[in-house]
Amino acid sequence: MERGSGGEGQAWWMDPEHFRRPLVFFMDAEQEELVFGRGDADLRRLEEHSHTLIQLEAWATPEGHTRVTVVGSPGARHWLQELVRSLDSADYEERARALELLGRVHGRPLCPASPGLCRAGAAAA
Repeated sequence: MERGSGGEGQAWWMDPEHFRRPLVFFMDAEQEELVFGRGDADLRRLEEHSHTLIQLEAWATPEGHTRVTVVGSPGARHWLQELVRSLDSADYEERARALELLGRVHGRPLCPASPGLCRAGAAAA
């Protein structure tokens, strides 16, 4: 069973506080593909890495933006919000760091026998 980031205590999704104030924002299709992969192929991997649940609602606005709803601990929601904000930053270094971090998340395969990230993949980074 996946625990909080420290690996101790109850699983993060067992805390009702993590579901009371979801993070909601909108992104365009290009940014959605960058963050979640083509056809949202990396959505589950990002959820596993960030200890969040993410719901995507495509074409939520007349402009075609996707509505993104994130539940999880306040720290996990903030991490994801900052990642997305940094990817859209005009600051080259901030954007480069976000792209590097996103590449690490996308590069870690999920273990088929485990709902968490592969331990071997986590050790390699």
